[in-house]
Amino acid sequence: MNQNTIRGMEPLIRVRFHFATSSFARIYGVNRLTLDMVDFCYDWAHTSEHAPLDCLHNVDHYFRKLWTESRN
Repeated sequence: MNQNTIRGMEPLIRVRFHFATSSFARIYGVNRLTLDMVDFCYDWAHTSEHAPLDCLHNVDHYFRKLWTESRN
């Protein structure tokens, strides 16, 4: 995934992608994000699933759970 791919996304998809990647950055740290995580966020952004929006802790828990389930 490169910057041009991100810029070429539909605006709602791009917002969802950045929302998911920001969660991974909070959980693991910016320097520890992997291409697998970015691809996971890209795939999630194209779904109709909704993350909890009540607090960032729940958002991060939601994405960590999805990530660990997808790795099994």
